[in-house]
Amino acid sequence: MKVPRHPEDGSLLVEVLLYMTICSLILGMVLLLNNGEQREYYQFDREGRILFAHIKRMQMATLYGNLQRVGGGNRIVLDGTRYGYINGASTMVYRELPSSMHIEFTGPSQVLRFAGHKGVGKVFTVTLVDTVIRYKRTFIFARQSGRIRWEESKF
Repeated sequence: MKVPRHPEDGSLLVEVLLYMTICSLILGMVLLLNNGEQREYYQFDREGRILFAHIKRMQMATLYGNLQRVGGGNRIVLDGTRYGYINGASTMVYRELPSSMHIEFTGPSQVLRFAGHKGVGKVFTVTLVDTVIRYKRTFIFARQSGRIRWEESKF
């Protein structure tokens, strides 16, 4: 004899397993999306710290009188998706940024020239922008000062 099934009897094991599978797939997709954003932020942070190190190295070399006389002195060339700096062998080397990043600059030209002048000069900002995670890191500095600070924001 067949026993009639009532809704209050509960659910089958197959139904519970199906619901758990669907929930775990949705949770896995959310975690993958978050993990991709974390990887992009790690790359953004890395590029920002490398750019900071090159600006700081040029700034400190200028302050301590280590001026490059060849090719226009201590400088960093900003070119939107890449920037050039003088390496230890006194040659200009360009670093390409990832395709999701670009550089913005507030100065009068796209070349940061560090000169051996006394006193504090005009304040400049160089901004590294990541369009995927929508972050900006702005470096604020004066050419003749040994200080650089950065501000980070989401846009």
